[in-house]
Amino acid sequence: MNRRVTRIDELARDIPPPRDLWPAIHAGITAAGTGVPQATRRRGAWLPAAGLAAGVALVAIGVLIGRNIAPQAAPVVTAAQPATDSGMVPAALRDAEYRKQRDHLLVEVQDRLQGMPEAEREKVSASLKTLQRSIQEIEAALGRDPANALLQELLVSSCQEEMRALTAVRDTGRQEI
Repeated sequence: MNRRVTRIDELARDIPPPRDLWPAIHAGITAAGTGVPQATRRRGAWLPAAGLAAGVALVAIGVLIGRNIAPQAAPVVTAAQPATDSGMVPAALRDAEYRKQRDHLLVEVQDRLQGMPEAEREKVSASLKTLQRSIQEIEAALGRDPANALLQELLVSSCQEEMRALTAVRDTGRQEI
């Protein structure tokens, strides 16, 4: 009966197993009660509560973010304060202290850039220009949709990132002095 099989269709179609395993499997399942191990039942019991808690936490965080980035009052544009090309002037850029610090940092960064090697100076300048272009594009989008909370948050984040980058460039090499 040991003949060599050369094609798949020469294999036997029905070969019964040497013994039937189902009675032992069935007995094991019925002996365990529900068939689900106790550890699995305990582990899955808290999932609905955890999901509910996560949902409540997300809503609370959303409300806090919404309160922090929502405009407190509508900006008033007067003759002494002309509107920019993008419509509304963002709160971060209207703040005189912010502008003063940013302008001071820009002067310091320009001085620092002059002392950098050419390749490094080009990379840093390109990065700063990209950040500034992004801020301008976000401001333009906010001019079209001033109530967009996502754009407002993105503007604040981009301005903070620009300040971090300017500060990092200004502070390069200071520890070595």
